[in-house]
Amino acid sequence: MHALLTSFRTLWLFGAAFVLLAGVTLGQDKPPPKDDDEVVKLGPIDPYTGADKAVMAAAGIVAYGPFPWADMQRTEDVDRVLGERRVLWLETKHFRFGFNFKSATWPEASGPRKAIQDEIKALRKKLPKVPEKPKKIDPWLRLHLYAQRCENAYTEFQKLIGVTDADFPAKGKLPREGEFLGLPNKFLVLLFQKKSDMGRYMDRFCNQKQDTSMRYYHDKTHQMLFAVSAEGLDGFDESGLHGHVIYAVWHNLMNGYNGYSFPLPHWFAEGIAHWHARKVESEFLNIQIRDDEAVADEKQHMWPLKVRRRAQHDGTWFPFETMATWAKWEDMGYHAHSQSWSRLDYLMQLDREKVGMMLRQLKGVPPDGTFEGQGGQLRVMAQKLMVDLFELDPQTFDQRWRDWVLKTYPKK
Repeated sequence: MHALLTSFRTLWLFGAAFVLLAGVTLGQDKPPPKDDDEVVKLGPIDPYTGADKAVMAAAGIVAYGPFPWADMQRTEDVDRVLGERRVLWLETKHFRFGFNFKSATWPEASGPRKAIQDEIKALRKKLPKVPEKPKKIDPWLRLHLYAQRCENAYTEFQKLIGVTDADFPAKGKLPREGEFLGLPNKFLVLLFQKKSDMGRYMDRFCNQKQDTSMRYYHDKTHQMLFAVSAEGLDGFDESGLHGHVIYAVWHNLMNGYNGYSFPLPHWFAEGIAHWHARKVESEFLNIQIRDDEAVADEKQHMWPLKVRRRAQHDGTWFPFETMATWAKWEDMGYHAHSQSWSRLDYLMQLDREKVGMMLRQLKGVPPDGTFEGQGGQLRVMAQKLMVDLFELDPQTFDQRWRDWVLKTYPKK
């Protein structure tokens, strides 16, 4: 079974990038009635650390809630809106998490099952109380797995651009002055089970009407948020949700690095996010299919095959000069996303360090305050960097990419 993000056209754009939000009056909210949420039954004490400081430190856990959240609000303020004890709060070195997914069952497919077993094995080195073979993946265990995944993504991002935490020692309050890739506060991840919880949070704290999946910039405290409801991604299994979170977190890391002052070229940012998300074995995709695209359901996740079949015929693949002009989500459909992923797949095997240098140089441009206008300048700059770093003008890039695809990707 395959599920696609076919109707989330606006979800990957940051609404209200620099808009000051209306004040939040929390006292007027009435918490939702008590229900049988699994998180409520489990309670706020992490069974895998027991809130022991030494165990927490060994696992990379900085704190549990309550703690500061975003735009001068705290986790207690969110709890007043969503209901007390309905969200597990956990803070790591670079992230703060709010979580109320329910327990997950083990994947039936051997690949995803093996992947989670490997993740649990790595987690047990830090949290020995985690069972070697748990019968189910309970909310606290899922939270620890997502924290581990996000921190791993942060480490991979730093490695890609060639930096460490030591390169961001300052603790300023403005972008480019902060210690979290230049931001002054930690990255935020909210993983909700119910659409109603996400919708209530987005409405009250972000002035947005979204209840499925969204990346958002809290502009008062300069924090990148990713929020998703499992109920909104109906049909997604654990591997699909995992890949979805990785895709969104990589976008937030790229946008947050040195401040969210202008958009990166879409082909480049989507390519990098997909390249890392597709390391998670899953049949669920983070794309939309345009009305003029016909893609067989059972083959939608087979990107190497689909890209190869287009690359071998003139007129069925996107030239780089076309890709470089993509300026908004609506410009991209199934084949645009898959070919952006493939272009980055080619560049990553060609010279991963230069991909990081390209990202670093694009995000190193001083902001001039013209968000979309400067985004256009970066699209032109990216074409120049392809020549400067890879010695690939558009025509050469097209030809060498096609040759590599036909040589590397499977025919069937």
